[in-house]
Amino acid sequence: MPSEVLLIGIAQIAVVIAGFTAVTSALTPPGGAWTADQRIRQRAIVSTSFNVVFESLLPVISFAWFGDARTALVLSSAAVAIYAGWVVLSRARQFLRTDAIRSRSGQILFVLGPLAFVLFAANAVVFASVAVYAVALCVQLSVAVLSFYTLVSSASS
Repeated sequence: MPSEVLLIGIAQIAVVIAGFTAVTSALTPPGGAWTADQRIRQRAIVSTSFNVVFESLLPVISFAWFGDARTALVLSSAAVAIYAGWVVLSRARQFLRTDAIRSRSGQILFVLGPLAFVLFAANAVVFASVAVYAVALCVQLSVAVLSFYTLVSSASS
């Protein structure tokens, strides 16, 4: 698979970010308890990071299966777009239910998820590019990074 080192590198970064969730569990937010919004963000760090791990490995495994990089990227991008679409809809309902959408970071997260979905879908239909796939993974991973930063900054307020 061309650029498999890039994809495996992104997977490794995602595992490290998931590990940082342990830091947030040791923090105490103002008031002493995490809000529903903050608990969703904590889960989002782990779930998004692990999604990125497996999504990073999918084209590499698909390439080993099919022996063709274009086919591997198109099928991986299509599968991840479908899954990401489902995740975006699920998280959107959670964000709306907890009023997380009112915060600036919540609004940014509300854009990043759909953007990753669009990139994966466009890669399946138009580009079939490792670069576009990697950018979509990084956009998706930025959801975990922003969630982590938001939790840490809210606990230190």
